[in-house]
Amino acid sequence: MKKWITLILSVGLSLSLFGITLEESIALARQNNKDLLMAEMEVSKADNQYYDVRGTLLPQISLQGGYSLSKTYLPDKVKNVTMPSVMDMLDPTQATQHDWMLAGVLDGITENMVPTSPQEEGSLAMQLKMEQVLFLGGKLINGIKGVDRYRSIQRLQYSVKEQDVILQTTQLFYASLLAKKVVEIQEEALATARAHLNRIQIFESEGQISEFELLRAQLEVAKMEPGLLKAENDYEMALEAFRKQIGAEGEDIVPEGEFVMPHIPELSLEEAQEIAMGERTELELLNIATQIKELTFKAERSNFMPNVALNASASLFTAADEYAIKKDDFGTQYSVGIGFSIPIFTGLSNSNKISYARHDLDMARLQEENTRDLIRLQIKQNHHKLTHAMQNYEVHQQNIRMAERNLELAQLRYENQMGIQLEVFDAQTMLSSIKMQYIAAIYEVIAAERELTKSIGYKLVSE
Repeated sequence: MKKWITLILSVGLSLSLFGITLEESIALARQNNKDLLMAEMEVSKADNQYYDVRGTLLPQISLQGGYSLSKTYLPDKVKNVTMPSVMDMLDPTQATQHDWMLAGVLDGITENMVPTSPQEEGSLAMQLKMEQVLFLGGKLINGIKGVDRYRSIQRLQYSVKEQDVILQTTQLFYASLLAKKVVEIQEEALATARAHLNRIQIFESEGQISEFELLRAQLEVAKMEPGLLKAENDYEMALEAFRKQIGAEGEDIVPEGEFVMPHIPELSLEEAQEIAMGERTELELLNIATQIKELTFKAERSNFMPNVALNASASLFTAADEYAIKKDDFGTQYSVGIGFSIPIFTGLSNSNKISYARHDLDMARLQEENTRDLIRLQIKQNHHKLTHAMQNYEVHQQNIRMAERNLELAQLRYENQMGIQLEVFDAQTMLSSIKMQYIAAIYEVIAAERELTKSIGYKLVSE
């Protein structure tokens, strides 16, 4: 009854799990991996920065304006001021008509000199202004080229990050399959030990063997159970790491597939290194970085050149002593001019900046050469690693056949009372160990081939 319950639970658990292939795993990792998503955003930011800097080549046009209404209440002291009348000062008997006319004009002027309260005023002003850079000694052009190179760097870095994600996803996918295979091998070994224990129990009940041999078989079964528990725990941990990589934490997703030997490229070490010099994205990145340093050096040298800009503006303005603005209240102003700036003495600041940029450029070139040497070393290590993995796989391929035959002979000898129980236990342990080594050897070949392919510069794809 217990076996049936265990079987039903196992079937129910397997149905609740969702199998996923390597290709589907890589697609999910591309969609959900946070590092890759951030790299994609950096590409978009670089595009925006490029168009922002390039826009400085175009005329910069702005419209400014303002409209205001004001109402002013004067102090009572000012409002109560009265100006003396000139007409009152004239002698009616002696003043001529001309004198009276002139006095009336003066009285009108003096009356207008006293402000009225409240005072109302409306004003409107607008200005259309244009600025256009004519010459900056090449700094602006070099700046645009530099930002464009930076945009290329971000795109290449996204490609590098994408290849890293594919490699990591592939390794974790096969690591999960490897852990699952270890569980299956441990289960198979435990099942074999239990089957052998059943035969021992039959022999002991018939009096063919001693109680000591029965106890020995029971201990062998008990010794294998902790190994199975550890393998199951390792499998769960591998699944958690795999699910995190593809962005599916909390979901019942398990890798589904078999260990398939990859196609091994027939390349010598020298051929692989030569191909990498033209294919590695990192070298292209460093080459672009060196170009940026060259542009920076040129930009610093152009600091001694003059800066020339064109300015033009058109203004419309008005002011009225009342809120209503009439057609004839408007005035206009137009201006156009060219401004320039020439550095005469900067306290040797520009010279030091040029020297700094030159050293920066030399360092970039040295870094590029150093990276080439490191890539050659990396390919050499990965090439040797793949060669060793293939040799190790071939050895274990032969060993597993011999271990299977050894277990068959040990069981046959024991059943015919020609051998001892210890031979069977040793053969079982050896077969389980070699099976795990064989699966691990396949995983090692897959991982080494992927690493060599990536280090050469070939694009990784799901297989």
